[in-house]
Amino acid sequence: MKRSIITDIVAVLAIAILIATAFYGLEARKEVIYLCDNFTPGVSKNSVERQLNTTNLLVWDTEFLAVGSRIVAYSPLNFGYMHCRVEFNRQDIVVFSVVE
Repeated sequence: MKRSIITDIVAVLAIAILIATAFYGLEARKEVIYLCDNFTPGVSKNSVERQLNTTNLLVWDTEFLAVGSRIVAYSPLNFGYMHCRVEFNRQDIVVFSVVE
């Protein structure tokens, strides 16, 4: 009898964890897509960084290149599968952004 109750509790907890993980994964995906659409050509790097600082589920890294810089934003909840890449010129203006 005790064994059955413990098994049921473990199963319910596993299902709850699975549902919560799926929910947050989908929200992280939406956050990547929504923010990346805001980064149109001509937007300043300061504006991009300010918007990225408001996120809850994203992590972002800056890379410096010979022709400017790049910011890559992704969510650890999606294991980095979906990310937003924003390319800047030397004047720190967005050249393009893409969801990959």
